[in-house]
Amino acid sequence: MKIIFYIFTIFPLKPAFFMWDTLFKVLPLNILRLMPPFRVTKTNLSIAFPGLAKHELDLLAKESYKETLKSFYETLFTWSRSSKKIIRETKRINNRFLFNSQEKESGLIIFALHNRSIDFMLRWISSQRPHTSLYKKIKIKPIDKFVKKLRQEGNCKMVETGIGGVKTILNSLEKNQMTCMASDQVPANGLGVYSTFFGHECYSFSLAPKLARKSNKQILMSYLSYEKDIGHIINFKKPSNEIYENNGVDVMNEEMEREIKKSPTEYSWEYKKFRKLSQEPKSIYKS
Repeated sequence: MKIIFYIFTIFPLKPAFFMWDTLFKVLPLNILRLMPPFRVTKTNLSIAFPGLAKHELDLLAKESYKETLKSFYETLFTWSRSSKKIIRETKRINNRFLFNSQEKESGLIIFALHNRSIDFMLRWISSQRPHTSLYKKIKIKPIDKFVKKLRQEGNCKMVETGIGGVKTILNSLEKNQMTCMASDQVPANGLGVYSTFFGHECYSFSLAPKLARKSNKQILMSYLSYEKDIGHIINFKKPSNEIYENNGVDVMNEEMEREIKKSPTEYSWEYKKFRKLSQEPKSIYKS
């Protein structure tokens, strides 16, 4: 499996990104409009940035979709390289002191947003400190088995999304271990609450703020970014202390919004973020 992913990502990251940039310069919008993920991207961006003119929205959606394809390449690249290689590809850590200041004998919660490749960022974090984290099964069994094994390198433990997995993570925090989770996707029923994201109702993953409030452990936000002159950058940020209060999910969403707005094209908008609504219309993605 690793060899297959290596073949698909035979080019180093920078040359591969250059090829994507070149392709999208000549790729007509009419072709992109035929692709369902692009249509979802455009719908989400129209909600997040309602003041954009039509041509501005088209341009932003095209750039964002290009970065999403780059992030897919990053993920396959991560799956086929060693942890040492990913560490070398990580050129800078912003606010690393926030991560390092948490001693390995102290519990830590990291919630991430889908800026670029989650797997790239998680691979770096796993190389620094073991953790017990949620894992959502991949539908293709051979890939699922491979990715789960990869994510459990370095004495990390993956537990399935659900009540049992949540209990395991809470127990690990009580033992002063670390947990990581992506908190910007639509959770299963019972694992989220209705909140606001970019001014729109959104069924939001509530586990990270709940764990922080219940365990009273340090919580940090993390995400991956990329700058042409530098390379890949991992960012850490300490959220407002209000995240420990009952409105912690609202605070978490506000923190993620602020970071996404810094570089909206890097965020993965192709997920149906607003697909669970409390009232009609039940779906905003029906064409």
